[in-house]
Amino acid sequence: MKKKEIRSYFLNERKNISSQKLDELSRESSDCFFNNFDLKSIKCAHIFLPIPLKAEINTKYLIDRFWNDYPSIDISIPKSDLNNLTIDSYYFTPTTVLEENPWKIPEPMHARPTPHELIDLVFLPMLAFDKKGFRVGYGKGFYDRFLGTCRANVLKVGLAYFPSIDIIEDVDQYDIPMNYCIVGKELYRF
Repeated sequence: MKKKEIRSYFLNERKNISSQKLDELSRESSDCFFNNFDLKSIKCAHIFLPIPLKAEINTKYLIDRFWNDYPSIDISIPKSDLNNLTIDSYYFTPTTVLEENPWKIPEPMHARPTPHELIDLVFLPMLAFDKKGFRVGYGKGFYDRFLGTCRANVLKVGLAYFPSIDIIEDVDQYDIPMNYCIVGKELYRF
């Protein structure tokens, strides 16, 4: 399938998941990450905040665990430039004030920018992914552009609700594959 078809199919599939199941998968994904990754070399993790209207993986479980169990790791969150379709990253603490942008995405206000070269780990939102580690998001390319500004060796971990599909037929030169993807209790390696 091509990205447009995949996007349409998985947006519809996501609507059929109960809020209880969404929460369960979010908790399992967080547990799976912390059970499978050695964080000794991680100093800064970029974590997306879920868009409530899109029923994305709830990254609150990851963030809370980092804050409680790994306080030496800085957390950074995105802020979107809707005109240029780019993302900047900002340090995130328990006192950071959030405000929804016009697309209803929670974003930091008056936070300190995170230099992209200091980010060691990026969690990626998505609708679907394939067996080669390529992902389908909402179609604007925000995260592929963002990853292009990070170090080449940044660790890329996707968070998804559904198992991988075989192949995304229209991957292009701007698509950046993930290193891993987590679906509940399952870890995919690429």
